Amino acid sequence: MRIDSHHHLWDLDIAPRGWLAGDVLAPLNRTFSMDDFYAERASAKIDKSILVQTLSDYEEMKEFFNVAENHESMVGVVAWIDTSRSDCFEKLETYLDLPGSNKLVGIRDGAQGRTDTEWLVSEQVVKNITQLVQEGLTFDLLVDPPHLVASAKLVKQCPDTTFILDHIGKPNIGKGDPGELKEWSNLIEDLAANQNVSCKVSGMVTEANWQAWKNDDFKRYFDVVLNSFGIDRIMYGSDWPVCKLAASYEQVANLAEYLVADLSESEKEKFWSKNAINAYGI
Repeated sequence: MRIDSHHHLWDLDIAPRGWLAGDVLAPLNRTFSMDDFYAERASAKIDKSILVQTLSDYEEMKEFFNVAENHESMVGVVAWIDTSRSDCFEKLETYLDLPGSNKLVGIRDGAQGRTDTEWLVSEQVVKNITQLVQEGLTFDLLVDPPHLVASAKLVKQCPDTTFILDHIGKPNIGKGDPGELKEWSNLIEDLAANQNVSCKVSGMVTEANWQAWKNDDFKRYFDVVLNSFGIDRIMYGSDWPVCKLAASYEQVANLAEYLVADLSESEKEKFWSKNAINAYGI
């Protein structure tokens, strides 16, 4: 079995995605449906998938749960709640009687791009993320390198919560600066020292040179992730359709094949499916 642990969908007729504005993201500024996803993932032999939030809006759950209800191969939804507010679970509760809501497996409230690099360890956020355990939910860490220090602090304060780091923490692969690579590596090692954190090998092509990346560009980053998290806590994610800015779905899957080529068959099975099943409880 192969599971894509991280992809997106959006129907712009239901809800516009304001973050898609501008020329750079123009190729993504259209509706992407499950039919589109099925067509593009076919060559990679993906069997099941996890749909991840794209909007900081509770209403997105209606859209996502409807898709989940109608597509058996979608085995999980990671949705958004406002973890900085005390009423976030009350608001979440109002959506949990919708068809498809049984596939809710996790929450994502991104720190990426926030100027406050300590936001993740603010009192209310920590309290809410701690409560996710009682709700049977995980937490996806959408962070860039400035937020990795706070990420490590957070997971230490929430030892019972299961965390999944998105996009290997978004290092600047395109720049390839040795100093930045070393700093990111140290931060990843600190984060991975906490056994309640897994890592998605996802979103890397859009952190590289979109027009000129090659498979070798990612090997040293993958090696850091593998050595830090170990084979039991890494998983495949496409970040489709965002990946299309730099690569087709087939190219992303082929890159993953290249990176895990030296692993044993049982280790590859963990990477492609078992670790996602264990982390998200699916």
